[in-house]
Amino acid sequence: MEIVTYEDVDDIQMTELTLACFDHTYSKEHVKGIVEADGRIPDWGGELYAVENNKLLGTTGILFPRAKFDTGIKKVGGIRNVCVRPSVKEKGVATKLINKAHELIEEEGVRYSFLMTDMSGKGHNLYKKLGYVNVYAYPSAFKRLGGEKKTVETKRCQNSEWMRKLYTENVEGLNGLIVREPDFWHMADARGWPDNDHVKVFYKDNEPIGYASVRERRKLLECKEVAAAQGKLPQLLTSLEELTPKKNLVIKFANPNHQETMREMGYTITHDMWHVVMVNDLEGDSTAVQKELSDRYHNGIYESF
Repeated sequence: MEIVTYEDVDDIQMTELTLACFDHTYSKEHVKGIVEADGRIPDWGGELYAVENNKLLGTTGILFPRAKFDTGIKKVGGIRNVCVRPSVKEKGVATKLINKAHELIEEEGVRYSFLMTDMSGKGHNLYKKLGYVNVYAYPSAFKRLGGEKKTVETKRCQNSEWMRKLYTENVEGLNGLIVREPDFWHMADARGWPDNDHVKVFYKDNEPIGYASVRERRKLLECKEVAAAQGKLPQLLTSLEELTPKKNLVIKFANPNHQETMREMGYTITHDMWHVVMVNDLEGDSTAVQKELSDRYHNGIYESF
């Protein structure tokens, strides 16, 4: 089995492989676009592929985001898009890919490697064997609504720098993967996720009070990020509740700085979730990263991978 980069694999097999694991497709053109737009991705593409007898068996990606620790902001590694063909599962393909990724991360002088996964899948057990520990479960907040839609003034976001500054104010005092890069909007456009079209800026008396990334799903309005101007969080949450005739409002990635206000407004917040962030100290100290991260960890939607 050989580990190669995206330039050395068949484009059709690349798409075929990603369809086996994800709800999106990859191609060489797509990877090139991400490299050009996202400064966290290494110049060689950040994509590793396992190949044997000209057949693409699996893949994983690498990027280098910045994370906020108690001791300051540090460059970290990120493992993303781990995917193996079902026909070769449990044959060590993912292990070889991740071990190679760890080598490349260490060559960059980076100590900590982050990844996001679902604890209900087999991947979680593999990651634990490779040295990863859980540091965070994505909390969700939800509230039953009356189902009556009211007139709420919203506009599409036209100023991504305003959005970035407001987000930064809303994560003050937190740590984790919360460092929003100046080009985050273009980076998301290149990846295709998060969908910038879901971002709405909310107004009250012609003044912006905050923004939210929202979409309607079945019987709920799902929100994946909320950021409010100082003192405007209750107004923003009320506007979100009035935006939809749906019976439920769910706020994922619930910001720790917002949770007290959410509870006061009748939201239930749960941390007992399957989706988690894991970290591996590549120097072998499984407790070091937990000492550097306070209990006020957060993960921004644009900082997830």
